[in-house]
Amino acid sequence: MKKRTKIILLSLVAIVAFIFIFAKANRISPLSWGHKEVNQSMFSNEAANGYDVVAYFTENKAIVGNETYSFNWKNADWFFSSEENKSLFIQNPEKYTPQYGGYCAFAVSTGFTANTDPNSFEIIDDKLYLFDGKSVKTDWKKNLKENLQKCGMNWK
Repeated sequence: MKKRTKIILLSLVAIVAFIFIFAKANRISPLSWGHKEVNQSMFSNEAANGYDVVAYFTENKAIVGNETYSFNWKNADWFFSSEENKSLFIQNPEKYTPQYGGYCAFAVSTGFTANTDPNSFEIIDDKLYLFDGKSVKTDWKKNLKENLQKCGMNWK
């Protein structure tokens, strides 16, 4: 094999490896490959990146949860910023759980899963949607009705 061909081949292998590692680190994968019911930290069972999902509703902002106020639900550890928020979650977890298991709503609308940025969220019709970033959220909201339908069809 010519030296140039080897260099091209090795470069392609390196690019594919980089893409795979990047996708794995950001938990980006097609929905058809299967996924956990709840988006969790890569190295623990921490749901919602350790943020208090109840606070999105009560404070309308992302607040880091505290391990002291944790609750295991659907094989994931949910952290809360107070005992009160933990109690609210225990009474009705479905009310506070992010849609699509806490994966990025934009990614789900395109048939993928992706990790989220806790500060990129939206509450629509009393449901919490998380996103990979603010620009992704903005794009997703431009076609809200259509994207909600796509998410519903893809998330089964």
